[in-house]
Amino acid sequence: MGFSSFMGRRRVMEYIEITQEIIQELIHSKQIKALKEVFEEYNIVNLAEIVGELTIEEALFIFKVLNKNITGEIFAYLPASKQQRLISVLTGDQIKEILHNTYTDDIVDFLEELPANMVKDILKHASNQQRAVINQLLSYPDNTAGSIMTTNYVELKEEHTVMEAMSEIKKSGGKAEQVDYCFVVDLNGCLIGIVSLRDILFAPEDSVMDDLMHMDVISVKTNDDQEEASSIMRKYDITVLPVLDTSNRLVGMITADDIIDIIQDEATEDIQKMGAITPIETRYLDTRVGVIFKSRITWLLILMVTYALSSMIITSHQELLAVYPALLAFLPMLMDTTGDAGSQALAMVVRGIVVDDLTIKDFFKVVWKEFAVATICGLCLFLVNMARMILFVDSAGFAMALVVSLTMFILTVIAKLVGGVLPLIAILLKQDPASMASPIITTVCDSLSLLIYFSLAIMILGM
Repeated sequence: MGFSSFMGRRRVMEYIEITQEIIQELIHSKQIKALKEVFEEYNIVNLAEIVGELTIEEALFIFKVLNKNITGEIFAYLPASKQQRLISVLTGDQIKEILHNTYTDDIVDFLEELPANMVKDILKHASNQQRAVINQLLSYPDNTAGSIMTTNYVELKEEHTVMEAMSEIKKSGGKAEQVDYCFVVDLNGCLIGIVSLRDILFAPEDSVMDDLMHMDVISVKTNDDQEEASSIMRKYDITVLPVLDTSNRLVGMITADDIIDIIQDEATEDIQKMGAITPIETRYLDTRVGVIFKSRITWLLILMVTYALSSMIITSHQELLAVYPALLAFLPMLMDTTGDAGSQALAMVVRGIVVDDLTIKDFFKVVWKEFAVATICGLCLFLVNMARMILFVDSAGFAMALVVSLTMFILTVIAKLVGGVLPLIAILLKQDPASMASPIITTVCDSLSLLIYFSLAIMILGM
């Protein structure tokens, strides 16, 4: 059975899986009616993924024949690289329709990736009101609440009755990003309350918003950090967060989907920093080799220089190594174990800062907890390694086993303390805790490993 026949029977049969091949078949055979039905019936996010894999000519055909409200949604879900290619070949009228049917925060996300000259050309096709709103959002500093908010929301007055509120929701709800919650403002536009659609629907028709609204509204200011907005929404378990200007006037809102994007972006940034990589915002496959090179080479050069310190420490103990060459065999184990111990503490404390709101006030609590954990871990490693070396390493006597195991114990304690404390120090210095990357911890601990190892060897083995 052909696809067109299936679409005719879609009411009585299960849906088939829509693939790129099916979409391409409909495009090439110019089955516009069937193509429209697919995009009306199926999940728009999944379809946008398919459109993202089409050639620019095929995608352009879709944007020409589909309803404009659908193309606006599709455009918002496309990868940035595909958006830029499409916008360069669309006509002025098509760009105007996309701007008209896309939420302002999605438009801003797209425009932020473009050169200034392209942004200027695109905004020529926006209405005066829309252009003013977009320019306002673009003016907010990166990573602030104002830069990620949307201005598409439902605004009510405190004297509105239920009937008037429903009329206002119907009038502006089509443009609003969500209508589950409506914001109540006074004559100056200042936020004074919030009311849910559920409360409006089940209230008597003559009720006014002043009686239905909740006045204790959780909000953020436009210049507040986006991570703070994310933390507030998570803490209070809310799906919308109003954004106010310095005069407490309502200027936008942040929705749950924006927070999901923030969490993903922040997690990606933290992972890159903890891997000693300068953060990159673009997708891996869309990022040029030169950009990736620049993001990595700086830290590699810094770490190469710091590793030279380890080499200097080893060189300065050549006489000791000449007498006890077996000491070299245990260096990799000590250095790796120490680095891993520090990285464990680092990861836990960074997560605690992000999720559990750890601050510099918790410094001594963190130190005590990491010291306790490190002592137990270090003692376990000491005992296991002593037994391993005495029983299974023929060349190692008790003294050698004691040097290696005692070094491991001491370094485990130090590494976990360093890994736990450095992120808190980063907060004190107003730096990102994730900037205390694992390679830094490893490098610091490597040098300490060598100094303590050789010092213990001299004391216990004698030189």
